Amino acid sequence: MFKKILWVFLISIVPVVELRGAIPVGAASGLPFYWNFLAAVAGNMLPVPFILLFVPAVLGFMKRHRIFPRLCDFIERKGMRGVAKLQAKSREGTPASEIASLPPETDTLPTESAALVRNDGQVKQEKKMIKVTFGVCLGLFAFVAVPLPGTGAWTGALVASLCGLPKRYALPTIFLGVLCAGVIMTLASYGVVAAFSVFAK
Repeated sequence: MFKKILWVFLISIVPVVELRGAIPVGAASGLPFYWNFLAAVAGNMLPVPFILLFVPAVLGFMKRHRIFPRLCDFIERKGMRGVAKLQAKSREGTPASEIASLPPETDTLPTESAALVRNDGQVKQEKKMIKVTFGVCLGLFAFVAVPLPGTGAWTGALVASLCGLPKRYALPTIFLGVLCAGVIMTLASYGVVAAFSVFAK
């Protein structure tokens, strides 16, 4: 059983595939749902702190030295689409009662955004203001929690990193999203397996 758990753990680390691909594999291999869920969540969360900490700097370095430029552009475009959505939510004027656990004087947090912008072949950083509201955190949570193509912990962490969302809000929000996605995929996967087992009898 250890090999099955390890296999699920490793699959869930892979970008694009992530938890939504790992849990069905574990279910099909006969792994108990609780081990499948725990291994997939652990594997899916493993890259998140590193993405939040290092992706902007790594992307900047790769763009400056023209290392895999097409890959950099793809990652940046993918992340900035999510950034635009979160920044739109931060400008919606969410009522004070919905501010996500912030003291009144820090409703608006000036952050150094890691959004990378091409300027005559050079890479620079833009300073952006992002209001950390309940709506922003809810948007990031939904982005991670809904197990659809193009969403997940990797993309959610990329979006949070590029828009400068403070890590103390991004990390727990992404974790809750991963838990929710894990529950959805576990219910779906084991429901399907159970349905097929009825017909196999």
